[in-house]
Amino acid sequence: MRKNKHIFLLGALFFIFALVKYAFMPDQMPTSFIIFEVLSFLVVLYIIYYILNFFDTCMNGANSASKNKECIQRQSEVSKLKAKLEALNKANSENSSEQSDHELLVRDIKNCISDDQLSSVNNILNVLKKQFELMVAIAYTSNSEKVFQPIKSIGVDEEVELPAIDNEEGLHGQAIADNKAMEIEDVPSEYLQVGSGIGEAKPCYIYILPLLNEDKQGLVVELASFKRLDLVNVWNKVIQS
Repeated sequence: MRKNKHIFLLGALFFIFALVKYAFMPDQMPTSFIIFEVLSFLVVLYIIYYILNFFDTCMNGANSASKNKECIQRQSEVSKLKAKLEALNKANSENSSEQSDHELLVRDIKNCISDDQLSSVNNILNVLKKQFELMVAIAYTSNSEKVFQPIKSIGVDEEVELPAIDNEEGLHGQAIADNKAMEIEDVPSEYLQVGSGIGEAKPCYIYILPLLNEDKQGLVVELASFKRLDLVNVWNKVIQS
């Protein structure tokens, strides 16, 4: 209330002037009248004090509530920014880890490639089996007639006769012509049924992975899975390298 002390000083000054005027009156004022004047002044001062204190308390409470609300809002904004920063750091860490895994996988696949096609196929399929959940894997090699013959299969019954593929027909031919990995979601209804714990079912995804030289000769690996595999980018990096 220090900031309102001038109000009380002003009130005291008016009270003193009010008492001084009685000194110039010819008749002597009764003592009881003077006491009543003093008590009235004290009551007025108390009322002023109470009102000022009430408004001061209300203002301080409003300011405090406003400050608390602003503080809570800023804390919420800081928490949101912190959460975004953590999410970005996590995504960056995951991307770095994923990129590192891709680089290792590309290196492992490249190390499997040799002049012996059958050995290359076996090694490549072993690497892919360790990294991905494969239901079917078929490897084809080219011959002088530009037809790719199956030389290795995984997850295919022995009695199933796998046909050769033409490098100019169908999706295999497109992947061979482009020399790029291909992901197929719309699996043909006549595709091989894959055995599982609950019976046989058609795979959800097929991957055609060519590995060819400039004459379109080399290997084509076909994979089938119930899950989407992060394989297209990896295989294209193998091709580019």
